Amino acid sequence: MQYVFRSLSNVIANRVVQAVVLSRTPSTLVFPNWSLFAQDTWNITRSLTITYGLRWDYNGSPSSPNGTLPFTVDQVNNFATMTLAPAGTPLWHAQKDDFAPRLGIAWNARPNLVIRAGAGIFYDLGYSAVATASTAFPYVQSKTILGTAFPLNDIAAAPPPFKTTPPAGFMEVVDPNHLLPRTYEWNAALQQGFGNADVLTMTYVGAAGRQLMRRDFYNAPNPNFTGEFDVIRNGADSSYNALQVQYQHRLTNGLQALVSYTWSHSIDNASSDAYFLNTPPGASSVSDRGPSDYDIRNTFAGVVSYYIPGPKQGWARPLLKDWSVNTIVYARSAPPVNVVTGQNPFPGTFLSGASSVQRPNVVPGQPFYLSNPTAPGGQIINKAAFTVPASGQGDLGRNALRGFGASQVDFTLQRMFKLSERFSLKSSADFFNIFNHPQFGAPINYMTSPQFGYSTQTLNSWLGSGGQNGGLNPLYQIGGPRSIQLALKLQF
Repeated sequence: MQYVFRSLSNVIANRVVQAVVLSRTPSTLVFPNWSLFAQDTWNITRSLTITYGLRWDYNGSPSSPNGTLPFTVDQVNNFATMTLAPAGTPLWHAQKDDFAPRLGIAWNARPNLVIRAGAGIFYDLGYSAVATASTAFPYVQSKTILGTAFPLNDIAAAPPPFKTTPPAGFMEVVDPNHLLPRTYEWNAALQQGFGNADVLTMTYVGAAGRQLMRRDFYNAPNPNFTGEFDVIRNGADSSYNALQVQYQHRLTNGLQALVSYTWSHSIDNASSDAYFLNTPPGASSVSDRGPSDYDIRNTFAGVVSYYIPGPKQGWARPLLKDWSVNTIVYARSAPPVNVVTGQNPFPGTFLSGASSVQRPNVVPGQPFYLSNPTAPGGQIINKAAFTVPASGQGDLGRNALRGFGASQVDFTLQRMFKLSERFSLKSSADFFNIFNHPQFGAPINYMTSPQFGYSTQTLNSWLGSGGQNGGLNPLYQIGGPRSIQLALKLQF
């Protein structure tokens, strides 16, 4: 049971603006995954090797061992005539011809020069957020009560009865013609050695995603479906191209280093297949295709490790021997910012507020950015550069603007103490963001916010709130304040 009071005065007066009473029936799903793979390596000559293989994937529609398979619909192409499918209908018709060939070539063209190339097709599981259908109609029944008092009386608090006939409340369905998402990948690399310690590698990487998953949100599409109606379908595609350069100096005379640079460009029309609101198909003639949410054009990383040679003898040897230093330098360009109006111009959809996908129109002659020394990062997005369209989608491209870049230097000082032949003690001091360089997350992107255009979080906090740091302490993420970590490690 959920209550919405909305004000302290309502709480004091026991007035409930809205109450939702739920009843749940457990649903169990089994997802079948079958794969076969054959691979062979052909050594044509001592310097030329070809590896080739073929994979077959079958990821069928889920089943239920106890007869609680989620309900689905007969089709999702015409909402006006869409009806509830009979109980037990498979969520989609699985394909059995998903073959994925692979090919790799390695050629040692001359001493210290290796050329590699490869290509392949890769299938995704294609399940996306399918499992959440088990928490939709009919396994979750709800009723909404408006303008009542707290606590609810017994009649109002009684959960709704279980039923499997329309009208249906919240539903999540998969297009019955669902296909496995696939990615076509290819790459070519040249690796050149210089002497015994230095290696330069240049790599081109390309990928094209097709039949990718997207999730669209609708509201009461017809009288048989009176609540939120989510459709998971093959409605997205992507492309990726990158040039990667890496220089490696292997350990010699106590020094080793690794430096890499990547130029890349990722383009798609939906960067997430689950909890992401897309412009509903047919709601706009303006394309959503643009830079991916995670499109970073330039990335540089460098690592240097140096074992400091101490004096071979003398009074200072016990103090200066077995020291080493490690430095990590990281820098990248800015990720995209998708400016939206914060409004919902698409009737029949669940899009509003920060989740709005309506983009504004561009005001000619107005700059997108304004310098503001008092703002985090020194600049803001210019609200005067945009206007809210009278209806539909604006002409600003998806992810057309950029936030802030990032750069950071981490430093580690270590010393090893030899306690015996078996035991040693390693002490270290780690300095994260040693120069305490401030870095900021993306600016607020929806125009209805009074903080539109301003960054309100440091980069490490922004990454944490976006769930991108894997649950690690944000203090030690890129963009955090200077912090120091001391450690002792016993090795044996």
